[in-house]
Amino acid sequence: MCAVLEISPKTYYKYRNSEDPDYYDYLIIKEIFDDSKGTYGYRRIADGLFQKYGVIMNRKKVLRIMKKYNIQAEYIRKAKIKHKNKRIEDNVKPNLLFIK
Repeated sequence: MCAVLEISPKTYYKYRNSEDPDYYDYLIIKEIFDDSKGTYGYRRIADGLFQKYGVIMNRKKVLRIMKKYNIQAEYIRKAKIKHKNKRIEDNVKPNLLFIK
């Protein structure tokens, strides 16, 4: 397997049993994200960490962990209404000034 991945066996065994240092931070970030029904971004999650757990975490770290574990907020945008100023013949009234 090391030959396929083009890494040395020493590197493989070094990282095989290592634990991700961001995993426990990810769990509490994911909990706040799920409580918000997937609408909180990294700023509001950082504020939520302080309010719920009293943990002060840098927003850059929250953003990095969200990118690492592919957590992305779903932003709800209003549909754009296209205002068309087309002339509709049914709504045009006759010009009464020039009628003889």
